[in-house]
This record gives sequence, structure tokens and C-alpha cells, in this order.
Amino acid sequence: MKAIESFVRRMFRAKKITKEDKESMEILTQMLIEKVEDLKEQGMSEDDAIDKTIDEFGEIDDYYHPKMAREKRRHHRIKTLRHYRNDLLFASLSTVLIAGILGYVNLVYFWDYGPWFIVPTLGLLFWPLSLLYALLNKKSDSDD
Repeated sequence: MKAIESFVRRMFRAKKITKEDKESMEILTQMLIEKVEDLKEQGMSEDDAIDKTIDEFGEIDDYYHPKMAREKRRHHRIKTLRHYRNDLLFASLSTVLIAGILGYVNLVYFWDYGPWFIVPTLGLLFWPLSLLYALLNKKSDSDD
């Protein structure tokens, strides 16, 4: 299983190897070799089993750089909150604009029917309210 051993050595190449790392390398090599053996027992060829084992294990960066992953999630959360705020602003301004147009049409052309523009305006208010609800839920989720 030279391929597995070289994969493990390649993973630890960028890091200064300590005594604990050597033990970890041995344990990891054994675990990966056992995984290859299990896949071979299931009928895979040795090369396919090695490739699948290495693919499923992933890269060392996934294990040694959790700070980068955390920063990436934080950036995504901030971007999502900004997106929700922009949606809320657009919905609020659009609601005011549409309500103004309805009010103008009601006052100028159809005042004989009474202030009917209030009914569609109340229905229209659910648009920014639903986005405000979504934004507040997203903020509370990100505070956890």
C-alpha cells in the first residue's frame, strides 16, 4: 500500500512533524489501509479502492484549517444578512411607491367610491413584513 503511505506523507509534508504526528500518521495509514481492504472485499480492484479511499478522506486543509472554514461561514452569513436587508429595503420602498400610486389614482379619479386604496395597500404590506420576519429569523440564527 505504497500509495496510501505516500498520500499520508504528502499530507503532513507542509507541517513540521512531531512525535504525535508520527503516531497520527501511522494510525491514519492503518485506517486507510483497512478501508482499502474492506473495499477490495466488496469486489473493487485495488487501484479503485485506493482512489475511492483517498477521495473520501479529503485533503489535510479540511482538518488543519478550521479557522478558514469558520471565517468562510461567517462571511457567507454576513452576505446573507446583507441580502435580506436589501430585499427588505426594496420591498418597503416599492410598497410605499405602489401605495402612493394607488392613493393618487383613488383621490384623483375614483374618489366617489371612497378610500378603496387602503384595502390593496394593507394586502401589499405583507410583502415587507414577511421579509422583515425572515431577516429577524436569520439574525437570531446567526447569534446562536
